[in-house]
Amino acid sequence: MQKFLKGLLFITVVQFSLIAQTGYQDLMNQGDQALNKRPPDIMTARLKYLEARDLEKNNPEAYIKIAITFIYSKDERSANYNLDEGLKLFGEGGSNMKAIFTYYKGMVKEFVPPDTKDTVKIKKHFLEAISFYLKSLEYLEVPSFTWNNFEFSKVNVYNDAGRVYMMINDADNAKKYFNMCLAELGNNTQNSYYSISHFGLAQINKYLGLTDSAIINFNKVLEIDPSNLTALSDLYGLYFDAGDYENGFIVVDRIDSMTTLKYNDLIGRKDASKDSLQYVTNILYNTKMEKGHLKFNSKLYDESLKYYAEAYPFKKNKKLVELIRKMSILSDMAKKGWMPCVKDAKFVTNGNEYFFYSPSELKINQDSSITATLKSIITADVDLNMVNVFQPEPDATAPDKIDKVLNSKYGSNEYNWTVVCGKSTYTQNFEKKFDPSGKETTKPAGAKSVEKTAANESFELDLLKYLCRAAGI
Repeated sequence: MQKFLKGLLFITVVQFSLIAQTGYQDLMNQGDQALNKRPPDIMTARLKYLEARDLEKNNPEAYIKIAITFIYSKDERSANYNLDEGLKLFGEGGSNMKAIFTYYKGMVKEFVPPDTKDTVKIKKHFLEAISFYLKSLEYLEVPSFTWNNFEFSKVNVYNDAGRVYMMINDADNAKKYFNMCLAELGNNTQNSYYSISHFGLAQINKYLGLTDSAIINFNKVLEIDPSNLTALSDLYGLYFDAGDYENGFIVVDRIDSMTTLKYNDLIGRKDASKDSLQYVTNILYNTKMEKGHLKFNSKLYDESLKYYAEAYPFKKNKKLVELIRKMSILSDMAKKGWMPCVKDAKFVTNGNEYFFYSPSELKINQDSSITATLKSIITADVDLNMVNVFQPEPDATAPDKIDKVLNSKYGSNEYNWTVVCGKSTYTQNFEKKFDPSGKETTKPAGAKSVEKTAANESFELDLLKYLCRAAGI
């Protein structure tokens, strides 16, 4: 009878144990479901994890999950309390779960920033995060340990240390740990931390002004993740700032092609959100504008005009119309060999008359005087200087089509001067006038040679000085 009662008691204990384990896991699963909602249901998740912990106080998993809910709530004290309670389950020496607990103490420090503006205290706070991250490796018993779908090893710890050192502007240590992460990875370029570490190194090198190194790192990221828009944008910025417009164009063209595919996909879908479509539209507009700027800086005005015109349908606005009108004129003048006459990086103007000169017709005479041919464009309301061309929002009053803008015609004048550098007097050998259709309307007096004097601070005097500089005198 006693044996029977002992057996019955054993079975009952086992059954209760199984029920407790089943209840524990159900509660943990319910907590996970609440935590994985978007947005996460923090309070429900915490209550489920607390119930689970009360069922099995010796199971460390619940302590970590409870701490995670307090990390979400930015409650450093409560998060650490639960992690410390969980750590009491472990003795001295190594343990993979002890390593995880210590690692999460680092996460508490990183993701619950201190409530202070004292930079010394802030730096100390984040250095403590790094200390916990590195300490966690001392307890790790295997090269890599997976818990809760999280693969824990030197790779992610070194990467985390590099990232936090970046946060406190310690470039040297950040680079050190990103490189240690890459050394651990070796040839394993498919591991996500490979591109993450290279991206971190790229940002640091960019910050330090090490352009060549930053470019190498960004390209390493793009080898693995060709559609990384942030890396592409940063890489483009480096090329642009360095004046490498050729490589800059290659990068921005990649962004354009990638975004165009996304745009075409969105406009073909009925379920596409307006916000997503607007976001992609803005990228396309900015990308095509950048392509236009690059070609303009390379003095390829026709190509520049083409990309500005491509940008227009994505964000119609009058400022862009104005830019396209400018580019139409500049492109046409460049094709005909006319170069702008400038002072302080702006056109020399007489009202709305903008002056160009012909380098091929600029001659130094035997008496050291200069003979030059000038051309002016009379643009009415168009400012040919490259200012005020951006407008962030579409303009409903802007025209739907810009064909007429591209074919706009303007009146022009042509002059031939003989100049003696250092003097304000000059000879105007002839003057020709043309209407917007290109028909010459010159009066007979325009063909006569006339002696003139440029007044102080006049556009004529600015032109005389510019032509002498252009001739190298």
